[in-house]
Amino acid sequence: MQKKIKTKKVNSNQKRSLSRLMAIQIFYQHNFFGNEKNLDEIKNDVIENYLIDSDENLSSYREKIDSEFLENLLSGIAFDGIKIDTEISEFLKDGWTLAKLDDVTLQILRLGAFELKSMLDAPLKVIINEYVDIAASFFDSKKITFINATLENLAKKFRNEEFKKIKND
Repeated sequence: MQKKIKTKKVNSNQKRSLSRLMAIQIFYQHNFFGNEKNLDEIKNDVIENYLIDSDENLSSYREKIDSEFLENLLSGIAFDGIKIDTEISEFLKDGWTLAKLDDVTLQILRLGAFELKSMLDAPLKVIINEYVDIAASFFDSKKITFINATLENLAKKFRNEEFKKIKND
């Protein structure tokens, strides 16, 4: 008798969540290498050799991510990154600049801002929650609050009607 092996199916929301985390990691590494390492090379390395926690074995995440969604995130930031940085800067307190932010925070804000601005198929509440959840795995509550507030301000700018509706509900 053959033993059935249960495989954990990954739904489309989980694939998008993991794709967001991968995008942050890819841009983090791209900046870490001083933009000298090819973005596609970093992307393939991250997808094929990623560990979510130290108890895991290295494995490919190719089947666990939404490749098209990840590609849209990466190309969007590569194409519109300077404009997005300018828009994020509008919401930083006096004396703060993007250069003063740690790289993980910066990547979370960039990707969140891009999604809020350009990827209108996802509700803003989902986008903000996703990036705040990612931030929670890296930072303390003070930094999480900062990221949440900045993303909410960006949501007011990019999706004001949707933001007002959520706040009124």
